Amino acid sequence: MLFNLALEKGVRNAGIQMSGTIFYKSVQLLAYADDTDIIVRSQTALKEAFLSLERAAGEMGLRINEKKTKYLATKESKSQKRYFPIKNSNFEAIESFKYLGSLIMTILQKLRNEF
Repeated sequence: MLFNLALEKGVRNAGIQMSGTIFYKSVQLLAYADDTDIIVRSQTALKEAFLSLERAAGEMGLRINEKKTKYLATKESKSQKRYFPIKNSNFEAIESFKYLGSLIMTILQKLRNEF
């Protein structure tokens, strides 16, 4: 419970707009326990949201675990790389992950699974 309160305060201090959905803004956060997902419309928005969240979490003594942090691009991009660098960290690209028991995957991964 104490961790959830600290995470909530960190998210609020990051200055990321919490109301609305990704359909109407450039950044959406999903959080449950110690899992936080940042959904964005652009790589620039991802960097800004991550750095804001990292700063706010750091002020409270929380840190982001680079080894457990991944990124998933939902649409294919020629500029997509195996790793996404932000500051001194490199986050590995993945094609699917489980969130609260639901499998989230790229369209490309879904097509591969169907054939």
